[in-house]
Amino acid sequence: MKFSSFLLSLALLLFGTSVAAQANHYTNASQSDKEAKRILESIRQKYDGYATLTADFRLELAFPNQPVEVQRGSLSRKGDLVRFKLGSQEGIINKDAAYFILHNSKEVQINDLPQPGETTGMLTPQNLFNFYEGEEYVLSLQGEETVDGRKLQIIEMKPVDRNASDFTKLRLMADQQRKEIMSVKAFSRDGSSYTFFLDNTRGNTALADNNFTFDKSQFPGYHVEDLRF
Repeated sequence: MKFSSFLLSLALLLFGTSVAAQANHYTNASQSDKEAKRILESIRQKYDGYATLTADFRLELAFPNQPVEVQRGSLSRKGDLVRFKLGSQEGIINKDAAYFILHNSKEVQINDLPQPGETTGMLTPQNLFNFYEGEEYVLSLQGEETVDGRKLQIIEMKPVDRNASDFTKLRLMADQQRKEIMSVKAFSRDGSSYTFFLDNTRGNTALADNNFTFDKSQFPGYHVEDLRF
C-alpha cells in the first residue's frame, strides 16, 4: 500500500444506513453534542500539554471479500514536526515540506505542505490528534462500550456538507477517564473500513530536532522526486 493511499483514502461511506441517520440533516457544527465536544476538548488539552508525543499504532484495513490487513506503525511529534513509519514506508513532515519515503521501491517523494487553514480531507498521523476540530463535522455521543475492561465513549462524526467531505462517517472510541483516543474508524462507499488503533501514547519523551529533518545521504540509491510547485 503506497503512502499516498495511506495518507489517504480513509475516505468514506455515506452514512445513512438507518432511517434515523437519514433523517438528520445538519447545517453547522453548532449542532454538535456538547458532551461529545467536552470529552474531545479534554483529550486535546492533554495532548497539547505535551512538548513531545510518541505513539505506536495499528492501521486495520478491511476490504469486501478479502482478509483483514493489519499494518503497524509508530509516530513522533514535536510541535508541528512529525515523523512516522508504517511498514516499509516512512514520512517526515517539517516546516519545509512533507517527505514520503518508500523503502520497497527506494523512492522519496517531496510534497508541499498544506496552506494555513487548508483542509486536505485526509486522516494522517499529523492530524490524528486534532482532526475532529473545526466547523466541518457534527459530533454526537452514541453511548458507552467496555473494551478490555476499559469504559469507552462512542463518538460519531458526521460532515456538515456530505458532498464536499471525503469523510462521510467516522467513529471515535475515547477513554474519558484517561483522556485518550483509543481508535478512529471510517467507512467507505464500497463497504471498506479503515481503523486507526492507538496502542500506546507517551508524552514528553526526548526527541532531537534532527529526527525531523530529511538527510538524503541516509538513503543512498534512492530516487528523490520533488513534487513541490
